[in-house]
Amino acid sequence: MPGDKPNGAKLTWAVGANGETTHVSEAENGLKCACVCPTCRGPLIAKQGKVVEHHFAHASGDECRHAVETALHLAAKDILAARKEIVLPAVEIPASYGFPHIEIAPERRYLIEAVAVEQKLGSIVPDVVVRINGRELLVEVTVTHGTGRDKIRKIRKLGVSCLEIDLSDADRGLVREELERIVVEETGSKRWLYNVRAEERRRRKLSEGTLLFSVNRGLAWHVDGCPIPARTWRGNHYANVIDDCTGCDHLLNALADVGVVCDGFRALGRPRPPPTRGTRPPPEAFEHPE
Repeated sequence: MPGDKPNGAKLTWAVGANGETTHVSEAENGLKCACVCPTCRGPLIAKQGKVVEHHFAHASGDECRHAVETALHLAAKDILAARKEIVLPAVEIPASYGFPHIEIAPERRYLIEAVAVEQKLGSIVPDVVVRINGRELLVEVTVTHGTGRDKIRKIRKLGVSCLEIDLSDADRGLVREELERIVVEETGSKRWLYNVRAEERRRRKLSEGTLLFSVNRGLAWHVDGCPIPARTWRGNHYANVIDDCTGCDHLLNALADVGVVCDGFRALGRPRPPPTRGTRPPPEAFEHPE
């Protein structure tokens, strides 16, 4: 598709005559490179002059808006397919409110059984899909923009772990060895967009808590039945969600217009109160924080 290149980035990866990605440093100069654009499949010229950084350009003079990103997706896929391994970052749940920091799995090297690129899965098209220990792992390769919230929500609904490799700060002229180091070996540019084990552990921890619905009283949001109690009015225990709950060690999760998930009843050995309205949904009904 004709258009500008993202952020002025030059195309340094292309599809070679053998169907695999080729870096401009590995290609012959000019049309002898026999390379095509990964997006439009139009012929490319390898420009390897002495003034401008080496790059590929369309022989037609047109440019493809997504060529740089698509090329890096394909290059990452080829690297993973060739190396058949990847170092994954540690799996952990960061501390939040009273939710403790939980370490689930350390950083570790895994063998890759299969690799597919831009293959539709449900309602999304992940950049790369790898199979490790018989399970699919989605890999999003970020070049100019991070993975959008809508796509992350769809990934969570699929229930498949997803890793993001962020190349937005990397040199666009990365040669194969440098890209291979980032994609396979290093974890500094990798983060979990969604991890099945972490989510299962988070839900299990939340299920230990009690959901207290919030009540709007004037300008304040309260929850009745605070197990500490933080406040008492005419014999009724309650807490202010902002002033009391957000600094409490027993808070596991909070949505001001819905309620809080409180671990105080379990931790303090207090009986759980009955539902204050309708049917009480389980704590895991809370949407995962962005």
